[in-house]
Amino acid sequence: MTVRRKRVSNIQYKISLADLQSSLSPYLKLNELDYARFMKAVKISTEHPLITLEKLKLVNPHKVNGTYTADDYGKLLAQHFNTEYIHLDPMKIDHSVIGSLIHKAYLSRLQILPISATKKEVVFAICDPFNIEWINEVKSTLKREIKTVLAHPIKLKAALSELSVLQTALKGIGEDFSQEKRDLLKQGKIKELDRLIEKQKLKQAGSMDDGVVQVVEWLINFAKSERASDIHFEPKKGLAQIRFRVDGTLRMVYRLDPESLSSVIARLKILASLKLDEKRKPQDGQLKYQLTSGEKVEMRLSTVPCQFGEKLVIRIFDQEAAGDDLSFIGFSHEDEKTWDELIRLNHGMILVTGPTGSGKTTTLYTSLNTIATSEVNVCTVEDPIEMTEDSFNQIQVNPQIGLTFSSCIRAFLRQDPDIIMVGEIRDSETGMTAVQASLTGHLVFSSLHTNGALPTIQRLLDLGLPLYLLNSSLKGILAQRLVKKLCEDCKEEYTPSDEEWEALCGDEDVLKPISICKPVGCANCKDTGFIGRFAVYELVKMTDSIRSVLHSEIEVDELKQKTKGMFRTMRANAITKIISGETSIEEVLKVIF
Repeated sequence: MTVRRKRVSNIQYKISLADLQSSLSPYLKLNELDYARFMKAVKISTEHPLITLEKLKLVNPHKVNGTYTADDYGKLLAQHFNTEYIHLDPMKIDHSVIGSLIHKAYLSRLQILPISATKKEVVFAICDPFNIEWINEVKSTLKREIKTVLAHPIKLKAALSELSVLQTALKGIGEDFSQEKRDLLKQGKIKELDRLIEKQKLKQAGSMDDGVVQVVEWLINFAKSERASDIHFEPKKGLAQIRFRVDGTLRMVYRLDPESLSSVIARLKILASLKLDEKRKPQDGQLKYQLTSGEKVEMRLSTVPCQFGEKLVIRIFDQEAAGDDLSFIGFSHEDEKTWDELIRLNHGMILVTGPTGSGKTTTLYTSLNTIATSEVNVCTVEDPIEMTEDSFNQIQVNPQIGLTFSSCIRAFLRQDPDIIMVGEIRDSETGMTAVQASLTGHLVFSSLHTNGALPTIQRLLDLGLPLYLLNSSLKGILAQRLVKKLCEDCKEEYTPSDEEWEALCGDEDVLKPISICKPVGCANCKDTGFIGRFAVYELVKMTDSIRSVLHSEIEVDELKQKTKGMFRTMRANAITKIISGETSIEEVLKVIF
């Protein structure tokens, strides 16, 4: 049978009807009707053959009520060619390396993408295993061995498109970065370089900045699509780097030259109205950015001077996270009722505690949104203001002009407040002022960086707050952590060992279940085994029983012993989440204990 080569636009696909028949038929075991549809569809289609086959929705006997997908067909082809089928993850592609290997037009025409490279080998993702004529040519050019793996054709095409945009943008930055600027940067004349950039500020914000604009746009949109909470721009000796924090873990995204990073940071500082000529001192700013999808995201920018230049970190806020729904905490029915009662008190102090990045701000904002009606006056003092809320009266502290947490609280007391939120209690003065405000008929919310609910009490005592004032003002403490949530598509059940279960339970007496779940990794979770995070917590309501055991010299161990059984611990809460299959033992032990 004559092999018919397929061409779509300028893309060269060489999968023929005969090729597919010989490679897929032994695995598909089609009936006569499906086989006829299979042959006809591939013969007349102008799409990639695997996408065409996917649209036929042929029944897959290996799936419950499922049909064959392009991924399924790709895996069968990979099996036929004794190669690997990968789920193409943009976060695992080293754009800084692959962009310099082969021209983008060549890659686009053949639909091949180098995804990793060493001194000896380059790995290419392909979607047409029958087209191998290019391998010898590329091998000769790169003088390295070539390894191929199969990938989804649409995902591969999208990755190539992104690579093309990024290469073009970075080339534009390189051309724009004049020799004068390069010389100043190499000579370490940062002040002179900053003055030159400042002079060209208007020009940078316009046409001159086309390449920078594209890179910034790509990065922010990419970060949002990857569910990143932070973007780190880090100057290093040689190549600078950009990293995303996804589900609490930093992942490398891109490496680029210091000149390009300097231009990208300058662009972001302009957008956030930060001083371009100030690199010796840290700066903070805010920015609202509209994505290509039309969605608007709110971001907080922070710069600090480092050894090899200025480091910039962007915190991306999830506008849907801080609504009026506390379901992300996963309160039990009893605890949800207790927390709702606490946040609706007329006066007193309520604290949310945990390390940096444990979701304290989201919990505070969401709780305030729940009770911030048109009938109450809500005032917040923060450093910095992380999310703008129309129903709050928000102030950002500025110690340089004497606008501290404590001075803001005192000013708020003259503004007829009902509810006051103090971003963080950092010192004795702030703590004392917050306590006094809570004792004079106001509901005060705040946060502390402590490792649990009971250590919060000791921390307040260490700050010098009198025990009798704490007994009168403190109503409740919520301590929380964020743990990764297991991917529903690939998590796997197993029976934990006795040693493993004992290490988890500690003092908690919980019967070992028959099975719990562990991470595996799939396309949906990008082979991490986890998607998203949720809170594990302990909620302590200050009852008379707890107050009765407190004394000014009490230590945490003594406090834990005397309050045992008076509230549900974070460990017990985490064990419940593990038994229900929401997270794993390893994740809990890593994050909490």
